[in-house]
Amino acid sequence: MDRRTVVAFVGDNRVAGERVSRAVDAAWKGPNGPALRTLSPIDIGIGAEGGDEAHLNAACGVVVTAAATTEDAVTERLAALPSNVPVIGLVEDPATPAIRGLLSAGVDDVVDVEATDPAEVDASGPLAERLASRVNPDRVRLGDDDVARLSEVLLDAGTTLMSTRTDEVETKIEWTMENVGEHADLDRIVCYREDDGRFVPAYGWSPHGFDPAPRPFEDFPGSERLSTFGNVARAAAPAADFDGEAAETGVGGPPATVHVPLVVDWELSGIVAFESDDCRVWTEDEIDLYRTLGDLVAHTIARNDRRAALRRQAEQLEQFSAVVSHDLRNPLNVLSGYLSLSEDELTPSRYDAMSGAVDRMETLIDDLLMLARRGEAIGETEPVPIAAVAEEAWQSVRAPDAALTIADEVGHVEADPSRLRQAFENLFRNAIDHGGRDVAVEVGPITTDDGVDGMYVADDGPGIPVEVADAVFDSGVSSADSSGIGLAIVDRIVEAHEWEIEARNDDGAVFELTFGSDAAPVAST
Repeated sequence: MDRRTVVAFVGDNRVAGERVSRAVDAAWKGPNGPALRTLSPIDIGIGAEGGDEAHLNAACGVVVTAAATTEDAVTERLAALPSNVPVIGLVEDPATPAIRGLLSAGVDDVVDVEATDPAEVDASGPLAERLASRVNPDRVRLGDDDVARLSEVLLDAGTTLMSTRTDEVETKIEWTMENVGEHADLDRIVCYREDDGRFVPAYGWSPHGFDPAPRPFEDFPGSERLSTFGNVARAAAPAADFDGEAAETGVGGPPATVHVPLVVDWELSGIVAFESDDCRVWTEDEIDLYRTLGDLVAHTIARNDRRAALRRQAEQLEQFSAVVSHDLRNPLNVLSGYLSLSEDELTPSRYDAMSGAVDRMETLIDDLLMLARRGEAIGETEPVPIAAVAEEAWQSVRAPDAALTIADEVGHVEADPSRLRQAFENLFRNAIDHGGRDVAVEVGPITTDDGVDGMYVADDGPGIPVEVADAVFDSGVSSADSSGIGLAIVDRIVEAHEWEIEARNDDGAVFELTFGSDAAPVAST
């Protein structure tokens, strides 16, 4: 950790330099104060290597002459200083143009030294007073080596947090905070999460122990900037700003802080506060590293929240599956059994209508269970003979008057056999629902110009109505008296295999499946 123990004087005026030297000695009364370094405007350049740049980087305050601020390199370099390093301008001619020039150069204060004898500068003089009140030689900042070590800590933390299990989230986040806090010589790190308009402490670290309280958003410094996902850095304020009593040393006001937003899905979901009780100078590299930690924490929390939501959803689906499987299927089985016993007592038209309704309900229950239990997942894939799987699927479809034709060239495809069969069953049922029980269905190969292969399932029914053509694979969309779930399931199975499917009309409905480039090509067997 570096202390900013240099007062830098920028100017070529020897007399002004003597004034600043005596003022520094007077303000801190002896050798325990900050050292004075005199810098020539000619030698200052943005990003320059060497002693001048090092002295400015270590400065706890800068005194500059009005003449020096006429140099562009000087004004640019002063503008690049941290915002809490005060810049005091010296003017020997307090005319308006000179003062205006200093203010336009971004100085924080102007001292008129026109009538001051350099040999008579003492603690009561205006320059010494301004230095004592504005410059704090106890300000600390991370040095280059500190920043490099902190960067390594965050690199390791990224690997750790990315592999965090749900039951490890709190432990690993706070362990990471501890590592960062110790390497950066911080006093506290607190992660606040947004909860109904308030920000509640969720994770935290301090070597001394602490109990942070919830805070309203407006209580954070720079809340407007945080709301637009910006970082906010604040140096510790002197005690006089809070209780009216100036402190000779130390910090009596709020801690020096850096606040970085936690952003999830383009929304502010929390804030991470990095706090130091020292009078601290926050460098841009340091703030960037804290933002990196905030991003890592946000990603870890968001991923854990998604896991929790998925677990809740899975539990709800399990409950739903139990209801569908037991509470609906059992009464349906009773109804089916009594219907079979009553077949001889009913007219064929009534029996067929009731039997069709039972079949429809069984199909709907099967589809709902498949959606609830399997979603978009597929199991192990293997080279599957398309014709054989299509034949098996056709046998499960009750349509004795319908006809299926399978071309010899359909070949094989790399797929999950059970899910491919489910896709065929739903496409066949869709053809029967829309084309009637005597519909003719054909399965054949597709070979495109670029060599990507696939297959089609076509029927000779009425085709896809124009009003549902763009939403045919959406759940609940159907032009027949059906659930509208079947084609949605087909779409999920296709997507899970990383295939593509399109629907069109050609003397009936045609569904074209294009296999992925890593799937086994369709070839004749």
